[in-house]
Amino acid sequence: MAQGDETPEMPPLKISTEQLIALHGFFAEAAAVGEASLAEISGCETEIEVLEVRATSLGDFGEHGLRLSEDLVAGVIGRLDGAMPGSLNVVFEPEDALVWAQMGDSDRPLETFVSMGTEFLEGLTVALAEILQSECSFRDAELCEDSELAMFVKTHAPSDTLVFSLRLRILSRDEAVSAVSHLLIEPKYLAQLFSALSTAVH
Repeated sequence: MAQGDETPEMPPLKISTEQLIALHGFFAEAAAVGEASLAEISGCETEIEVLEVRATSLGDFGEHGLRLSEDLVAGVIGRLDGAMPGSLNVVFEPEDALVWAQMGDSDRPLETFVSMGTEFLEGLTVALAEILQSECSFRDAELCEDSELAMFVKTHAPSDTLVFSLRLRILSRDEAVSAVSHLLIEPKYLAQLFSALSTAVH
């Protein structure tokens, strides 16, 4: 492709260190929103730590994105509607998914897994709604078993979609499991998100 044929509306994603710190602080607080609900399901205090936050475009995710695994993972995925529409998921390695599912009602591990994933993602949604001061909702949660890239492809999101990824450590019942959560939004909402974060800080 000639230099003049490159698409000008898709520049490389540039986020400053200060903005990444603001994102990490926000997502750390957002991840904690669902802890009480998760504790009710598991019957034990639950703590969620955000260890790392990374942002990339979907087109660059395979090379630069934060992913849990290149193989199949188990997760919960659904739609984010309202002020910042997109997709939201949380994924686990199969072994960690089983451990997490058995923290609740061991007779119905799949239902428990989806319920706990949904509670966590709804907590993130509540935090987004509060920071944006506008309505957001998480809908159509479902179990998914696939690679992370394949999950993204199924959303039919364009390559310039922004992917915010959170590396998580979840502590409950003396167990620690690792997970990654991905938020996919259109690039036009990035300025709105950073504006809301800046307003919250000041």
